[in-house]
Amino acid sequence: MPRDGVEGSNGGEAVVQSLTILLVEDFGDFRRFVCSLLQPKAEYHIKQASDGLEAVQKAEEIQPGLILLDISLPSLNGIEVARRVHKLAPAAKILFLSVESDADLVNEALSLGAGYIHKPRASRDLLPAIEAVLKGEQFVSEGLLPTSPSSPSSSDLHSALSQVVARAIEMSGADMGNLQILDPQTNNLRIAAQVGFSRRFLEFFDRVENHQYACAKALSRGQRVIVDDVASDPIFRGTKAREIILKDGVRAVQSIPLRTLSGQFVGVLSTHFRVAKPPRQKLFEITDAFIQEVAELIRSEMPAFT
Repeated sequence: MPRDGVEGSNGGEAVVQSLTILLVEDFGDFRRFVCSLLQPKAEYHIKQASDGLEAVQKAEEIQPGLILLDISLPSLNGIEVARRVHKLAPAAKILFLSVESDADLVNEALSLGAGYIHKPRASRDLLPAIEAVLKGEQFVSEGLLPTSPSSPSSSDLHSALSQVVARAIEMSGADMGNLQILDPQTNNLRIAAQVGFSRRFLEFFDRVENHQYACAKALSRGQRVIVDDVASDPIFRGTKAREIILKDGVRAVQSIPLRTLSGQFVGVLSTHFRVAKPPRQKLFEITDAFIQEVAELIRSEMPAFT
């Protein structure tokens, strides 16, 4: 039988013949999201736990090579889980996977584990982080432990949000898209990133008041809104917005509210299509887990938007 863990190296990369990973996360949608990221790695065998006590029991039972560990867990928090696991499964490497970004907490976690992934960056960081810790290196998501107290630059934030929009367009098969941030002072939506729109469109939709158009409807209803045909849908009938959207070549729109794990709404992600009635299956390629990841990214950087 192959040994669980790293077998050697190849050009500086860890070579894993077989690795049992214990994923400890109480939020089911995020567990499924992480499993989808790990699915391409056939050598990874995933076991799951949804609370701290279950995690300790399973770690002792299965002796995993790696534990992906949330911090805010029912019954026993991740920090205490890590302390107990060190005694019960000493060979297991611990990689924290948490929405928490407080520097003191991150440092405390790193004293017990091999790395720390910030959940908003999970899709980008998870596989590189696993690769790093299996090679005996420490991994920390960018920005969690800044070398100085300066705030993130606006260009970095805009780049990250533009990548989110581009990814949403790719997943849904759309032609254009934008991401709007909710202004907590006015409850208006304003465009923070976009791909494919004319200046006229951007100026008109720069700030959208509550309950206006598909984006605001999605926010007020707390669920995605799909407009199969802008030309005939009641949301746009008789409005200036209808004329501007159609002039930009848009025939269909999907708007999805961005809600954090704690239930806070922070904005709306919309994708736009040049054909009416886009396939429903493609629309739902933008998963709830992806949306929550984006919402947590915005929440973590919220001071930069105010």
